[in-house]
Amino acid sequence: MKLLQRFDFRLLAIFLLVAGIVHLTATFLAVNDTRGSAYTRLARSLPKNKMVITDAIAPQRQPLPFLAPDARYAFCLFDTTDTTMRVRALLPDLGWTIGIYAPDGQNLYFAAASADRETTVDLSIVPADDRFLGLPQGIALPGAPQPVEAQQSIAAAKGLVVVRAPDKGDPYRADELAVLAKASCNPGGA
Repeated sequence: MKLLQRFDFRLLAIFLLVAGIVHLTATFLAVNDTRGSAYTRLARSLPKNKMVITDAIAPQRQPLPFLAPDARYAFCLFDTTDTTMRVRALLPDLGWTIGIYAPDGQNLYFAAASADRETTVDLSIVPADDRFLGLPQGIALPGAPQPVEAQQSIAAAKGLVVVRAPDKGDPYRADELAVLAKASCNPGGA
């Protein structure tokens, strides 16, 4: 009983308050730490503004964790600092998807193939600020042939384009890789 009378409960309350503050601060700092993010891991190994088809996923060859081994992937690490980007992909059948992600993992765009028909994705990624980069590629002089314009446009400074193709096995692999190779991520909106 004497021990409880001599114990200072204010010190216990202060200790719990400080421990709570340290815990919250560490949690918020950990969430904002992007050193080990998917974008950072791929930025070390992929060229910028170019679509790259990766090797088949295997335990020893995983560019990112949790990628499905029954799929093939194409990645494009884009940067719109100096130009706009034009992304094109054909999603011919179920299981084909395209996603565009910000460096922090935020989903900027996603499309999946339809069971009934091929899905063609044609979009422009423009800088996320208010800089003027010249007239859009779709503007032409009267009488000149009209260029094809991108169907959609999104704003992002940097990010990652991921095209996923289901791997249906050896008989289909050449066709799947041929369609995956048509996916493009080109600077300048071309």
